[in-house]
Amino acid sequence: MNYFIYIFLLVSSLSAQQEILLDRVASVVEDKIVLLSDVVLAANAVAAQQQINPNTNPSEYQKLLESSRESMVEQLLIIEMAEQDSVEVLDKDIDKALNQQIENIIAQAGSKEQAEVALGKKISDFKRSYRDDMRGKLLAEKYTSSLTASISVSRGDVLDFFNTYKDSIPSFPTLYKTHHILLEIRPSEESSNKSFLKALSIRDEILGGLSFGEAAKKYSADPGSKDQGGNLGYVPRGTFVKEFDKVVFTIEKNVLTEPIKTQYGYHLIEVLERTGEKVLSRHILIRTETTDLDKRKTYDTINDIKNNINSFEDFSEAALNFSDDKTSNTNKGFLGMIDLDYYQVPELKQEIKGIEIKTVSNPISTDFGYHLIWVDEIKEGGPPNLNSNWLDLEKMALNKKKSDWYNNWISEIKSNFYIKRNPLTYPQISE
Repeated sequence: MNYFIYIFLLVSSLSAQQEILLDRVASVVEDKIVLLSDVVLAANAVAAQQQINPNTNPSEYQKLLESSRESMVEQLLIIEMAEQDSVEVLDKDIDKALNQQIENIIAQAGSKEQAEVALGKKISDFKRSYRDDMRGKLLAEKYTSSLTASISVSRGDVLDFFNTYKDSIPSFPTLYKTHHILLEIRPSEESSNKSFLKALSIRDEILGGLSFGEAAKKYSADPGSKDQGGNLGYVPRGTFVKEFDKVVFTIEKNVLTEPIKTQYGYHLIEVLERTGEKVLSRHILIRTETTDLDKRKTYDTINDIKNNINSFEDFSEAALNFSDDKTSNTNKGFLGMIDLDYYQVPELKQEIKGIEIKTVSNPISTDFGYHLIWVDEIKEGGPPNLNSNWLDLEKMALNKKKSDWYNNWISEIKSNFYIKRNPLTYPQISE
């Protein structure tokens, strides 16, 4: 089993046992609380990234619990001060940050399905449950950024930083400036019609007397909600994909919809309650499956696109016109400066490693669909030096200066608030 998946399954089991013991208060900050379950979840995420097993390395995991709790205490204090100063974050920025976090999780896990196994919940449920946390995180970041915006470093500061820390600065990795075009494999019209007719048949069964909950348990392809009778919980506007979101905020309550099409398939939807910008709904998902013919058509399409690319300008235009990756298609398909030691999509990793720069790859199949890759530049790594890594070192020196300022500032802030920290304990789990 992939170690990333293993460690997430391990700490997910830990979280489940923690809930059985009833949640506890980890800290009190004025009139707000930090729950132990939230501290554990945050520590688990870091444990997964750092490959720390809570069973075999409990002392290191305990340190993660303490640092996660302290980060949450600080975030509550900063949010309190930000709200006093009327700092706000937009819903679209929260959605963008959530989507980016989800994409990172999927990339690390290797596929959406593996990510859902690792998280122990559907991606949509993860997005709903962490929306408020993301708002707080962005609010805190925006406020602290405003406080440190005027801090800068001189050339002398950078030289002093380098001379002080050069022996402890790790070697810089080799980075690949990578762009891609993604074509998702979409089901044929025949497959879509088959799903639509199945959804209509299930709707007739419900209208004929089968309860919605039983129909969801029997037919729904949504593993995150089917066992709860299709219940999706009370969530704010913008949680679902736009076609689904539009329906749940416009239809009458307790009315079974006709089949509603989204990127996932067809849904039968019923709204149970709606208050302002929040809705309680349930659904049954009939997934539209792709066939080998659908895959072949997608391959042929992206291969035709590849054959018409003779320059980076061609690639950028094709990314804009054809790529299904909406987070990168308007930016020439830019995936970032990729460090292959940490890149988690094996098919793309292999292609990036071997491709000739400034040439378009052959179509590459992954769980996301078919890709074309373009590596525009390779930035060689190695021990830090002032000539090759000046901009990186300048950024490090600036971050260090801001960090020192922040640590002094937050220490003073903490002395002005009531903070209580309870002992952090967690149950041992078996592998």
